[in-house]
Amino acid sequence: MYQIKIEPDTATSHTKADKDDTTPNRCDLHFDLSFLGAEHGTGNYRLHVGGKEYTLSLHDENSRRSIQLPPNSHVTHYAPAVVQQANVVELLRVYGESVAGGPPTLASIAVRASADATVFGVNDAAAAVIFMNPSISLLTPKTAVTALQHIQGTPALCELQLVIQALGVRWCSTRLLSGEDQKPLLKPDGTPRYAFDLHDEVLDVSVKVSKQTKTTLYSDVSLNGSRWNLAAGKPYVNMSEGTTATLVHGMAARNSNGYSIGLNDAGPNFGVSVALNGLSDDLVIDVTVANSYIRHTSVFATFMKADGVTPMIVPDNIWLELAKDTMKFAVEAWLKVARAGDSGMLELLGGHTNTLKWCGNVGAEKTFLGIPVASSDQRFTFALPNDQGPVGKIRLRVGSLGVDSHNDADPTAAWLGIAMTLVIDLAIPTYALVTTDGEQTNTIFDSLFKSPGFLLPLALSTYTVAKDILTGSENTGADLKSALISLTDSLVTRVLTSTEVVEALAGYFGAEAVEEAIPIVGWAMKVLAMEASVEQLAQTVGEVIGSPRIVEFDLSVTMNAQITLQPNPATGGEFPATATSFTITAQYSDSTTRVFHGKIEDAKVASITADWQQIPVGGTVQLIVAMFDHNGWGVGKGMSPMLTNEINGTDQHGNKVFVSRIEVAQQLYPLARDTVYLHNQLLQYADDGSEQGYRWISRSSAPTETAFDLNTGPGGHRLEALDSLSLCDDLGLLGYSWQASGLNIPPQDQSAPLETELHTMQNIGFRPIHSALAERWPQASFMTAPVGYSKAPLMVYMRTAGQLDADDPPRCFFLDPSGDSTGGFHLRGVTPVVDPAIGIDDARRQFDLSQAKSWGRFALQPTSLAIHSNGYVVGVNPEYDTIQILRLAPRAVPDDRAPWAYMLAGPGPGAGRVSKPALVAIAPDQTIFVLEAGNRRIQAFSKGGHPVEAFPASDTPFWIPIQPSGGSATSGRATTWLSMSIDVAGYIFVLSQDGNGYDRRDFNLDIYSPEGSHLMHQNGFVAAGLAVDLWRNAYTLNFQRISGPGGRTEPSISEYIPSTPRLA
Repeated sequence: MYQIKIEPDTATSHTKADKDDTTPNRCDLHFDLSFLGAEHGTGNYRLHVGGKEYTLSLHDENSRRSIQLPPNSHVTHYAPAVVQQANVVELLRVYGESVAGGPPTLASIAVRASADATVFGVNDAAAAVIFMNPSISLLTPKTAVTALQHIQGTPALCELQLVIQALGVRWCSTRLLSGEDQKPLLKPDGTPRYAFDLHDEVLDVSVKVSKQTKTTLYSDVSLNGSRWNLAAGKPYVNMSEGTTATLVHGMAARNSNGYSIGLNDAGPNFGVSVALNGLSDDLVIDVTVANSYIRHTSVFATFMKADGVTPMIVPDNIWLELAKDTMKFAVEAWLKVARAGDSGMLELLGGHTNTLKWCGNVGAEKTFLGIPVASSDQRFTFALPNDQGPVGKIRLRVGSLGVDSHNDADPTAAWLGIAMTLVIDLAIPTYALVTTDGEQTNTIFDSLFKSPGFLLPLALSTYTVAKDILTGSENTGADLKSALISLTDSLVTRVLTSTEVVEALAGYFGAEAVEEAIPIVGWAMKVLAMEASVEQLAQTVGEVIGSPRIVEFDLSVTMNAQITLQPNPATGGEFPATATSFTITAQYSDSTTRVFHGKIEDAKVASITADWQQIPVGGTVQLIVAMFDHNGWGVGKGMSPMLTNEINGTDQHGNKVFVSRIEVAQQLYPLARDTVYLHNQLLQYADDGSEQGYRWISRSSAPTETAFDLNTGPGGHRLEALDSLSLCDDLGLLGYSWQASGLNIPPQDQSAPLETELHTMQNIGFRPIHSALAERWPQASFMTAPVGYSKAPLMVYMRTAGQLDADDPPRCFFLDPSGDSTGGFHLRGVTPVVDPAIGIDDARRQFDLSQAKSWGRFALQPTSLAIHSNGYVVGVNPEYDTIQILRLAPRAVPDDRAPWAYMLAGPGPGAGRVSKPALVAIAPDQTIFVLEAGNRRIQAFSKGGHPVEAFPASDTPFWIPIQPSGGSATSGRATTWLSMSIDVAGYIFVLSQDGNGYDRRDFNLDIYSPEGSHLMHQNGFVAAGLAVDLWRNAYTLNFQRISGPGGRTEPSISEYIPSTPRLA
């Protein structure tokens, strides 16, 4: 049996006898216990608070009159002369009589955070249940009062109060605890241990109250830094800040010997960020890891050989030599405890393969439940191994509680963080509430969080209990509810009630407080567990339980780059004469996007060169160039192919660098307030002999059909619904989906009738191709579906997919709508066809709908999707106040092994929260924009789920308000947000519909500038979907019905171009 140790020089023992209450302030506390039923008038009740017990007396007319309570107060009992403790949050527990001589019952409970609070009833009991949720609790009076106000302000609290009233004494029951051998668990005095169990109905309704509470609580700016932390996302690095941009951002370091390393992505991602502080001449790396979520994390390092793939083996004795400064002392202390204890402790510190090396732990926030503690940021300093050849990559793994992250270190690198989070962040708050030490508790927390003698054995016990529960097949995936509920009972009966743990915790909180906390310590975890289901995660702030178990950060060798812009000979062989500035956007497959803004002093030059330093090596990169005049109008454009991101040439000084040359073509599509989008081309299909095939027909008039022209029914050729439209810019193809009858394809569901309306999808080309078969260019990209779905598939194509090799992962996908919330809605790969020589009936032109492999899945079916160049797909649905962020698998895997999307954000009006997210789009700099119908705004996010200050000049830098469209602003009709798209310069295009969409005036196109101002509004822009290419050509999915191959029912597609600006 291992032993939990308390270091006498750091541990703080607390007993209530230690407190000086020789001249305490006292007051009477009053309780309404009438909700317990008739027996409340005859029962004997005792109040426990502050380590003391008080007998409750029944109120009578005289006692009520003496305290001048209002007639409708309905108080039934009072406790006289209760000691008032200053500046603490108290948990009041009212115990009833024992049943058959056994343990007591819990009659009522309340949280007291203010000396003015002296009357407590069923409403306070309901609020206390919510307050004990560890993602809501706070231990300082000021912040606790604020939290209670948020709880009391929720409409659902009344429902919880009514449930407790209806249940009466059954709202909370007493249960004897038993061990694994089914024998009763006993206290040191021989009496049985017990727990107070909340009734299932209480737990069910508590989820709704918690959701409503956190909707406002996590947007309350007064609690920023105590209950929640606003960590702004960084979707790209601005290389215009000079050659040291990555150094300034803590993403690169170099020494005087010429060696340099860089962070591919510094975050914050899922609450974790990394800063690279330095690289010494003897190759010692200095990094800081920070955590902004309510959890404890464990940090591990893996060193890869020169190939960047093969892990190095680093024994513990070598690791102790490589660790430096305070990190070395921590590693020594923890390894010492691990070696002296159970062998499982070494497993928690990385296992026996010696490829995962424990660096240390990072705590939760800079405050714990509102109480200031030592900084949660942790600095790690270590040298690189030098006995196995050069190090090609260092991978930091930060692990904690969450859902499967589908990487090779999961769950090994997470166990220590999981164990500490379960105990410290979910259980310890209850002990702290019972202790009522107030801000003095910070000395307990600081001591407890740093003690390997306490934490490591405790983590081993938790790991032993949690391992099978958290990794069992029935508990994996996107839903942690059943796992956490199972885990709660096991932690209480097998860990928190063990003699060693009770004695250890007593050294921090006092024996009496520990014993009083045990019966209710499971409440916090069960209330939180109820939020961990798929349905609830979509409706609450579930930062920890919705995040991946392991967040990875790569440090790798860096290189310099030289990017040269040259005029395109096809457009005059010179740069646009009016160009005054340019932007280069580098989209990396494995690294944060880089953006460079440069000035053009003289456009009459042969080339323009940008030199970048400290760029990570590896993966692929695509470069996009845009030139602008002094008004910000786009006047030039260019794009590289997809390039291997490694040194491929030399600069003018002979230094080995990454080199790319990009031709810039002139183009004149400016945007201004008087800009109007004009209809330019219409996609049609001809079936008259030699003219058979798709054609783009020049036409200045747009189709006149509206939603009024949609029809329903299984017969004939009816266009019934328009589902999605996506665009791949450099492949020149559009993917779109719709519902219709007369598609001439069978249903995927073989039990469905053949003559039925079905959803289908199609690809078509939108850009001319250079080929002898150029007349066939629209159908060069044609693809169709062999069967139809009963629900809508969604197309999601990366705008800069590049030419892919056979082994490359796809960058075009469709969402398979045949899934459900249990198995997930899977993302299937699309292999585009762009060769005009392939016949229109060739099997390669059919989407593979029979594929049984997936690139990832969503627990909740998205209605809008966007794809990120780093291999993430983002989905939203206005029915769920969450953002689903899916990290694509490195290769397609069987459906049951596909990674789940993480559910982030949560409801609320503040930064990083969402309300009815309807649309999502990703800018070329890889900033994610979400249009929220509920908050009526467009908010920016990073791929790690953090809000981004995309509009720094705005009063609300994280978002811009949506301008009301002409019709809905005056008529009060509901607005349907149809599409959002973003061009190369960052202009945001929003397509909306007012009312039922029967009239052309119901449709609106609004464009917002990159700075966030509303640039233009165009009424009568009739379309059901919109996709804008990088160069501001707009493509729409129309309500017009056309006949495709074989007479099948299809919607038409239009191309719009912006008007030429008026001359001054």
